[in-house]
Amino acid sequence: MGINHITLVGEVVRKPELRFTPNGIPTASFQVAVKRPPRQEGQTYDVTDTFKVVTWRKLAETIGETLEKGDLVSVEGRLHTRSVESPDGQRKKLIEVDALSIEPIRTGAPRAAEPSEPEYEEAEPAFGDADEIPF
Repeated sequence: MGINHITLVGEVVRKPELRFTPNGIPTASFQVAVKRPPRQEGQTYDVTDTFKVVTWRKLAETIGETLEKGDLVSVEGRLHTRSVESPDGQRKKLIEVDALSIEPIRTGAPRAAEPSEPEYEEAEPAFGDADEIPF
């Protein structure tokens, strides 16, 4: 028995593309760029892997509306392989992440659509003057 589970933390390469199957099921796909840690001390270049992520149904609708290019996300899911035919007639094997959950990781300043600080109503003081406090 094996376990097919993957967790990735990386940046969204471009805004997810929301589509619908012929049966009307929502699906969205996007790519996540994940930087590898340096293999050797003093290594000065970054190696980045790019993974195609596929989502379905409610998760697809949600990420299609909320994720943007450059967002940092945590993706959990399973690897899925499929074969496709290239334009020149050759069969190619694709490996994709079938996402089960996607969580945005907020860093830095909030987006313009989000309030920058909570809104509070000014409350009336419980007592009018400090001399009226009963203790």
